[in-house]
Amino acid sequence: MGLFSKKTAAEEPPAAPTVAQALDQLVQTSAKPSLFAHSEFVKQVSCPRCGAPKRLPSKTAYLYCDHCGSLVDYDFRLANSDTNAGLTNTVYHRLVAPVQALLNQARATGAADRYRELIRPVFAEWIRECPQAVSPRARTDEEFRDKMVTYLVECAVGKEFDPKITQLDQQMNAAIARLERWPNGDGPWRVSNGIWQVAELFKQEMELTYQLLEATGVLAIDPDEAPPGVPLRMEYSTFCQGWLPHLAPGDSDKFLGLFGLTGQYHRVDVTDAVTKKCGSCGDELRALPEASAVICESCGRKLDIAGGETPCQTCGAPLSFPVGVSGLECPYCHSGTHRI
Repeated sequence: MGLFSKKTAAEEPPAAPTVAQALDQLVQTSAKPSLFAHSEFVKQVSCPRCGAPKRLPSKTAYLYCDHCGSLVDYDFRLANSDTNAGLTNTVYHRLVAPVQALLNQARATGAADRYRELIRPVFAEWIRECPQAVSPRARTDEEFRDKMVTYLVECAVGKEFDPKITQLDQQMNAAIARLERWPNGDGPWRVSNGIWQVAELFKQEMELTYQLLEATGVLAIDPDEAPPGVPLRMEYSTFCQGWLPHLAPGDSDKFLGLFGLTGQYHRVDVTDAVTKKCGSCGDELRALPEASAVICESCGRKLDIAGGETPCQTCGAPLSFPVGVSGLECPYCHSGTHRI
């Protein structure tokens, strides 16, 4: 039985699984669709911008506030739905491999612009092949996707051309190379206790990286406008996603605790949500009555829920307009519609 499969009324309701328990199950049932029936559980997290708790389940790994639409967290349980847990990393390494030597040369000679030129198409193709790894808006909004690529490029340049960060990265790679690995039957290979040094070095490197990115203004160009602390937590989530399957039994909670990722999932219990229709793509979404703005997880546009719905002036469909938009093409009849 899958971790998130429904229970019958005669059974005792299960306790909400911890992140570690969810990922332990992910290792055993990777790629099985039943694991990703995520209409039943939602990750416990509160919005760092408005303070509201997350109540509605998410279709994507990017979790958005149900009240103001801010990016609040990254759920690596969903990041590779219907795939193996390391897909996004695997794809990235495949794409970067052909230009890795040139990237190393550019970094060694301080040629930042050359580095940008080489890495930009890598990120662009990575987003195309792994759209689940970034905001859903990147699928449909070319301008947003271009801004996301630029943001990722500048993050990479900032990290790769800082000597202190480079030194920590070299230390971490050396620690990874020293790790002992051994087979684990049909399961993922296990790793030695040296992983704790790797984790500590990664934590130091990321803390320094995000201090630099904030100081240099790179975080300000994030098209998702993530609140402070969220991008760093997303880095930790991605790192843990890659290593958790290889830890010794019982070490998952300790590993997640090192990065402050000890949140839990709770069973969805929302009876007051209302159905809205996205004025950008036409898909239906659920919203809480008190919400001011929400993200449409189909197209990624932020919708002005507080402004109410506007009926299409031709077909009458009630539409929730994206924030800052006063006129649009009705996604149903394709006629022009304006806010009344």
